[in-house]
Amino acid sequence: MEGAATPETGRRTRAALAEIPARLDRLRVTPLQPVTNLRELSPALPPSYLSPAPSPDELCIQQRGRKRQPVTWSPDIDTKRNSTFHSTIRTPPKNSPGRTSPPKLGVTLRSTPRKRLLLGETERIPLTPEKIDFSDLSTPQKFKITSPIKGTPPVKRFRLDKTVEEFRGPIDVALKGLSPTQLVNMIKRITQHHPEIEQEIRREMPTPDLAPLEEKLSYLKSNIFKSLPTSRLTSKTDSPAFSRASTHLAAFKKCLIEQGKILIDSQQWESVVKYVFLAWSYVRATPVWDNQPHNVHRKQCFKALINFCMTSLKKGSLNKDILIDTQDKLQDLVADSEEVQSCIKLIQGRLQDYL
Repeated sequence: MEGAATPETGRRTRAALAEIPARLDRLRVTPLQPVTNLRELSPALPPSYLSPAPSPDELCIQQRGRKRQPVTWSPDIDTKRNSTFHSTIRTPPKNSPGRTSPPKLGVTLRSTPRKRLLLGETERIPLTPEKIDFSDLSTPQKFKITSPIKGTPPVKRFRLDKTVEEFRGPIDVALKGLSPTQLVNMIKRITQHHPEIEQEIRREMPTPDLAPLEEKLSYLKSNIFKSLPTSRLTSKTDSPAFSRASTHLAAFKKCLIEQGKILIDSQQWESVVKYVFLAWSYVRATPVWDNQPHNVHRKQCFKALINFCMTSLKKGSLNKDILIDTQDKLQDLVADSEEVQSCIKLIQGRLQDYL
């Protein structure tokens, strides 16, 4: 039969199984002892199965392994002193040529823990100011600091105003380029050298011109109204409109107060009263806001003008006609501010003196 096993087949199988242990022993490699020739231990292996012996460079690379940073690392402690590949030479600090750093006093170079432990108690001498020798200390010129006690600081020289050449053109053209302070100082010097000219200047001195002041107030008032919304569907006196005009309101108030202070300082009392009525009309024309706290700029302007009027009435010697005219005009301003009554009472007291 085809499927029955013959005695010859059984013998072949047993022979193949018996050869397996012998062949396995031939494939086994034992690297426990130094091997000089792998071919002697495994002569049955083909040359392609044998790897060449590693080179000395490969052995060094395998022994070195990966560089690892120690946990407790310090630049002053040589933790890699056992490594043959670690260089113990440190890079010197950079120092640009031609530049010398000043010596530092009382600074000791930091030593390693081993060196600090080897130091004895006798070598540890405390550093005190008495034991420091400052005789050989040389400081570079640019780092030298002068003491304010030993030497006085250099006096700053102010450039003196050079004498300007005499102006050959018309005098009125030259005066236009001078500031108010320059004009005041020039006239003051002239009157000191020539006292007789002072009386003539007083007679020819005109009253202050209020037209430039009014022009400035008119310009700032127009800025207030230009900042308001132009749409017919929105209100021009609500909070959003005030937020847009608040900056211009502050500028208007500042200008009004500064102009009044200039007239007060000049002691032109009649012009101060005229300025009060002129500026009052511009303040009255400013918007009245729906929210009452927003009208604080308007109230402060009225109060400043009333103070200017009170100062001119107290310090100025106004004649009777001006006092009566001022009283009549102040009666129309009571509706804007109740504080105007104080000015009216002061005028009435002055008019009693003329009776």
